[in-house]
Amino acid sequence: MTRCLAMRPNRPTAVLLAGVLATHLSLGLAGTALAQSATLPDQTSTSTDQSRLGPDSEREGAVDFNVPDDGDDAAGQDQSATAPGTRDRGLEDPSDVLEAENLQELRRQNMRESTVDGLRTATDEGRNDVQGVRVGTFILRPALTETIGSERTTTGKDTSSRSYLRSSLRTSLTSDWDLHELKIDAEGTWEKTLSGVRQDDPEAKINGELRLDLSDQTTAKLRAGYSLTREEIGDPNAVANAVTQAEVNEYTLGAEVARDLGVLRATAGLDFTRQTYGDVTLADGILVDQSARNNNESRIRGRLGYELSPALIPFLEASYSRVIYDQRVDGNGYVRDADLYATKAGVEVDMGEKLRGELAAGYLTAEFDDSALKSISAATIDGNAVWSPRRGTDIAWNLRTEIEPTTTAGDSGSTAYTGTMVLSQIILENLTGQVSSGLTLRDYSNDTTPVQSVLSLGTGLTWSISRSLDLNTDITWEKTQQQGSDSTEVLRAGIGLTLKR
Repeated sequence: MTRCLAMRPNRPTAVLLAGVLATHLSLGLAGTALAQSATLPDQTSTSTDQSRLGPDSEREGAVDFNVPDDGDDAAGQDQSATAPGTRDRGLEDPSDVLEAENLQELRRQNMRESTVDGLRTATDEGRNDVQGVRVGTFILRPALTETIGSERTTTGKDTSSRSYLRSSLRTSLTSDWDLHELKIDAEGTWEKTLSGVRQDDPEAKINGELRLDLSDQTTAKLRAGYSLTREEIGDPNAVANAVTQAEVNEYTLGAEVARDLGVLRATAGLDFTRQTYGDVTLADGILVDQSARNNNESRIRGRLGYELSPALIPFLEASYSRVIYDQRVDGNGYVRDADLYATKAGVEVDMGEKLRGELAAGYLTAEFDDSALKSISAATIDGNAVWSPRRGTDIAWNLRTEIEPTTTAGDSGSTAYTGTMVLSQIILENLTGQVSSGLTLRDYSNDTTPVQSVLSLGTGLTWSISRSLDLNTDITWEKTQQQGSDSTEVLRAGIGLTLKR
C-alpha cells in the first residue's frame, strides 16, 4: 500500500507538469509559424529576382524550387500566384518606355531644329506650332526685310547721295531626318532708288548641301550654288567712269568625303566654279563687253588631321586648281590660263559654345601659261571662329587670302588679304547690339601699282518686338584708298522691319 502511494504523484504536481508541457508546445508552434511567414516571401522574391536578372535568358521562365509545385497543394498555388514580383511582371514600366525613347533620340545623327530666335521651346514636338513652318519632313524659315535708307558717296571732292528702298528675302529649308541632312539657304535683295543717283543693283544667292551619313566613320557632302552680284567701284577690275559696273554670275558645284581612321581625320574634295561677266555701261551710254573675263576653275583638295583630343585637331591641307578662260587669248594678246598650288597647316578647335573654328597658315602660288605674265606667290593666313567669352556675347571673325586675277594689260593680278570681325551683344532681353569691322589689303604683282586698302566699320541695333517681328537700324562706313588716286568713302544708314516665321 505504501509502495503504490509512493509511485503515484500527487494532483498539484501533475497539474503543474501538464501546464509547463502545454506552454512549451504552444511557443514552439508559434515560433515555427513566425519563422515560415518571415522567410517565405524573401526566398520567393530572391528566386524571382535571380530568374529575371540571371545571365542565362532561359532563367526568365525558370521554376522556383523553393516553392512546392505539387498540383494538389492549394496553399502552394496561392503563394506562387501572389508572390512579389510575379503579379506585375506583365505590366510595362513607364520608366522603361521613357528610357527607350531617350535611347532612340540619342541614336539620331542630326540634332532637332532649334527655334528661330534660339530660345528653348516648351511645346510638344509633335505639334507644328514651333518657330518655322513644317513642310513634310522639312523646316522652312523665311524672313522678309523692308529697309528705307540713304547713301552718300564721296570721291575726292565729288559727292553724290541717294535714298532708296531695299527689299530682302532670306529663307532656309532644313530637313528633320534621323540620318542624312539636306539644307538649302537662299537670299535675294532688290533696291529701288527713290531720289538721287540711280543704282538699282539686284543681288541673289542660293546654296544647297546634302550630307550623307554613309557609316559611323564616313560622311559625304554634295554642294551646289549660284550667286548674282555687281562689281563695286573699288573693285580692282572695275571700269573707271562707268555708270553701271558688270554683273557677276557665279555657279558652284562640289563633292567631299570625310572619314575617321582612329585618331586620323581624312578629307578629300572636288570643287568646280564658273564665273561670267555682264556688260559695263559708260557715262555716254556705250556698253563695254566683259565676256573675255569668263572663266572656269576646277580644284582638288585633301586634308589630314590628327585628333589630339575631341577639341583639338591639327591638320595639313593641300590643293591644286586649274583656271581656264573661255577665250584662250584675250584682247591684249595674253593667255591667262593658270595653275594654282596651295598648302597650309593649321588647327581645328571645338570647345562647344565657348570657342569653335580653325586657323591655318600656308603658301599659295599661281603660274600662268603665258610666260609674259609674272607668277604670283604669297604667304596665306585663313581661318574662322566664333568665340563667346560670356553668355550673351559672341565674337565672330574671319580671315581669308586669295589671288584675284585681272585683265589689265601686262598685269597678272593681286593677292587680297581680308579680315572681318563682328561683335554681337545682348543688351536687354529683346535688344541686341552689333559692331562690325573689316579690312582688305590688295598687293599687286607689279611693283609700280601701290597697295590698295579697304576699311569698313559698322554698328546696328535689333529690337525684337515679338518672336516674328524685328526692328533693325544700322550705320556703315567704308573707305577705299590707294596712293596716287583719290580715296572713296561711302556712308550708309537705314532702318527697317523684319518679318520672320
